[in-house]
Amino acid sequence: MAPREPPGPAWRPRGRPLPARIRGRELQRRRARLFAKFPCCVTCAARGQVALATIRDHTIPLAEGGRDDESNEQALCADCSETKTRAESARGVARAFHARRAGRGAGQC
Repeated sequence: MAPREPPGPAWRPRGRPLPARIRGRELQRRRARLFAKFPCCVTCAARGQVALATIRDHTIPLAEGGRDDESNEQALCADCSETKTRAESARGVARAFHARRAGRGAGQC
């Protein structure tokens, strides 16, 4: 059996390159500002629970067209971040599946 080929760029926005990611000191400054403003996980808080936020998350994922700026960030705990990441991954896999099934390439969703 031949090894499976990775799914490719199905998760990328249609016809657009991914935006440049914030890195290094600028990322650390943004994380510090976010956690100073929102020290608790926003998802847990919405459910009436309290958990320390440790993840700077993009509300709308970059791969789905979200911006890498303060208008598109939220503070999450590790558990909520992992749950959200799994859901985002499942959407990407589903898009790739439907694109292939429709006869289009993975990057042409």
